[in-house]
Amino acid sequence: MVIQITNAAPSASELAQFYSEAGWVETPSIDEMQACVESTSSIWFSAMDDGDKRCGIARVITDGARYAFIVDVIVSQSHQGQGIGDKIISEVVRYCREKQFASVNLWPSEGLVPFYEKHGFYALGPRQPHMKLK
Repeated sequence: MVIQITNAAPSASELAQFYSEAGWVETPSIDEMQACVESTSSIWFSAMDDGDKRCGIARVITDGARYAFIVDVIVSQSHQGQGIGDKIISEVVRYCREKQFASVNLWPSEGLVPFYEKHGFYALGPRQPHMKLK
């Protein structure tokens, strides 16, 4: 299977499907998904299979100068284990290096630290924990 990585955003319904399939949001709001897709601070990456079906996504949220946050890295269950996540994150890393962001961050899902480490990321450690607003 040939996979192409593009900078095309998914549709709101496609994003909702990815979120739902990943178990991140049980019933995603299409209006919320549309706002995510249309955000001008988001750079989207899509993996398209040889049937032109979107089989993976990733998003970089950035101020365009200093900071970039990698979110929404999802490969559809039917396409997992085929190296698609590697292709997507490699393209994201290439983009971030090209833009020379001073700080590129992500918060990996449980068990995915080794995946991101092989792409050049490292854990900041307990002195700089990930925090979330209640």
